[in-house]
Amino acid sequence: MQSGLAPAPEVVWFRGGDAIKFLNDLISQEIGKLPHGSVARSLLLGPQGKLQFILGVLRGEDEVALVTEDGRGDDLIATLTRYRIRVDVEISKEDRDVYLVIGERSDTPRTWSSEGDAVIADLSWDTMPRILQIGGTAPDLPVLTPDDYTLIRIEAGMPVMGVDVDEKTIPQETGLVADSISFDKGCFLGQELVARLDSRGGRVNRHLRILQLESPVPAGTELSADGKEVGHVTSVSGRRGLGLVWREVSPGDRIDAGGVEATVHDVPQKSEPAFTGS
Repeated sequence: MQSGLAPAPEVVWFRGGDAIKFLNDLISQEIGKLPHGSVARSLLLGPQGKLQFILGVLRGEDEVALVTEDGRGDDLIATLTRYRIRVDVEISKEDRDVYLVIGERSDTPRTWSSEGDAVIADLSWDTMPRILQIGGTAPDLPVLTPDDYTLIRIEAGMPVMGVDVDEKTIPQETGLVADSISFDKGCFLGQELVARLDSRGGRVNRHLRILQLESPVPAGTELSADGKEVGHVTSVSGRRGLGLVWREVSPGDRIDAGGVEATVHDVPQKSEPAFTGS
């Protein structure tokens, strides 16, 4: 596809001698062992193990940037500031312009670096190259339509907080656990529920699925099988959708979406490490 600009996420910086340890004790990814200049995905969970933020992580030496959806940077700062007690960490939201370029590949995958007066980070999904640019000259590229970007996100199986998932969602329902949660690190917020579910085979009541629709339906459409409700459509672009679907429905099944036939597909398997944003 032609390269273009997608909705830009927000970036929050954590700087200081305790920045790495401070975040490593809170978010689900093991960032203490990541090399400087690396990019990863992580989750921030509530104390009860439910989803609060889907994050990108830019790991520096004494600094870390967390990347979250547009409009959620202040919420992320407020949430994590509550845990900043007697530690050497300064928290600030990026005030330079931020751009998200779709369709251009990086020469150094899954890394970030400062280039002149800009920061460049490879935030690619397995199904689509994505480059984050902080500061610098605005890329001379067209802006993707919301439908075009939603389709790219659906095909990648990437949920958005408040759209496809919310603060009642369990991480194992999202398809993001493999590359966003470390089961070898020490404690982090919400670890108990995540570890308990993992020890039981990760069995949950719902799963994020891609839907191939016979014709477009609106987001929020009820999904049913054999006359029983099995979920709802959460995102739609044309004849492709995302939805949280009950575990009784398997990939390959055909179900009803408000009178429209929908075929259920699993989300692409994610590789380690990766990133999701807005």
